[in-house]
Amino acid sequence: MHGAVATADARARVVSGARSWITDRAWISGAAGALAVLLCAAWYNAHQVLSKGLSIGGWQITDNRLDSILAALVFSAAVMLLVELLRLRLWHGSDFFRLDPKLRHGYWLVFALHSVLYYLTYLGLLALVIFFFHSAGEYGFARNHPYYQPWFRLLDLAWVAWLWGGLPYVILTRALKHSKAADKLDLAHSCIKAMRFLAGRRPKFEEADRKNLRALLVKLFFAPLMTVFFADQFPHLVNNVGYMFDGLPAAIAENRYSHRQFNLDFFNITVALVFSIDVALAWCGYMVSSRWFDNQTVSAEPTLLGWVVCLLCYPPFQMFLGLYYAAPGEREVLQLGSPWLVTLFTAMMLASYLIYVAATVHFGVRFSNLTHRGIIRTGLYSLVRHPAYAAKNFAWWCVMFPVILFQGFHGSWQLALGHTLGLLLMTWIYYWRAITEERHLSMDADYREYCRQVRYRFVPGIW
Repeated sequence: MHGAVATADARARVVSGARSWITDRAWISGAAGALAVLLCAAWYNAHQVLSKGLSIGGWQITDNRLDSILAALVFSAAVMLLVELLRLRLWHGSDFFRLDPKLRHGYWLVFALHSVLYYLTYLGLLALVIFFFHSAGEYGFARNHPYYQPWFRLLDLAWVAWLWGGLPYVILTRALKHSKAADKLDLAHSCIKAMRFLAGRRPKFEEADRKNLRALLVKLFFAPLMTVFFADQFPHLVNNVGYMFDGLPAAIAENRYSHRQFNLDFFNITVALVFSIDVALAWCGYMVSSRWFDNQTVSAEPTLLGWVVCLLCYPPFQMFLGLYYAAPGEREVLQLGSPWLVTLFTAMMLASYLIYVAATVHFGVRFSNLTHRGIIRTGLYSLVRHPAYAAKNFAWWCVMFPVILFQGFHGSWQLALGHTLGLLLMTWIYYWRAITEERHLSMDADYREYCRQVRYRFVPGIW
């Protein structure tokens, strides 16, 4: 969720007379993740990892292109999580660990049985998730469709990882991070209730259980998309790194580098850079939800309107609505007659996209759509409540509207009118995303306080 969101348990400290929130420096892990993506791209280019596989210290980690791309994604997330873990350890001090009372009182067997139950519950849930994606026609597993192959490969790796590492994780988490409040935010807690219901018992389902289901649906929709988006963008970033150090200097030295080629390179390199970082950080937020990182989902969007306006911005719903075709493509700005105008509009797009990805960085490991995982009130979010939505739409207007005007003056005004309406529709949908997010998050008093402090939604001092 690119709108500001409210904190899980409203932990705050008073520092020099001001309240300091646990999320005020969430950007540190986001910045670490962004740097990790860049370092991976440089390493992959220097060692031709995409073609030769990833080798570290003589150990062959991967032997194919897809696994190498996923390794970069996992490495970037691991860096984010490690940095956030260290930051939270410093924040909490001695309160970072909370020993389970069952262990404190010597109930070892009860603790072990509970841990095994949670482990098996998650293992069964993961099996159901894998079965769902293998069966759902949209993802094309039976047809061996190439688009979602990165996601299916990731599911295979996740199964092996949880099969062997899940039980130690559950034991350590339940032993050292005890929290009744966090237990209710745990998806396994709701799944165990559901199993009791199926067994003929009558457990009491609460709003937390409904929230857990909605949060699972968020993960099931967005995690595959972020995986395939990264698999698509990251190789371009790797190739662009090589081009910037080899092909580009050679072209300039040989005096065969034109202004039009500069515009093409500028567009391609910046788009690959921005979106490789953006989806890598977002992927970490969607995939990992743990009390260790204080990023469990506190609530998920409760209204149908909120879900609709969000999902319409992503495939396949984006294509169903025609949003891919109702406005000019971003690359069409490169076809404008004046190379200087192309440079200007592309630079404005880049500036907007840098704000967009900076908003993602601010969230760190807490990024997610449709959920409430921690208030972000510093940096860009101290100026406006929805900097990413504003920046993304401004970027589109920078590169799409000039093309529409060109079409109107040199082509068909009917086509230009249709594209204008399409662009307005896209902006209108993002406006309603902001509105529905605020309605959802305003159930939290801390978010209402944040809105009183930050009055503007999109443009400081104006709107």
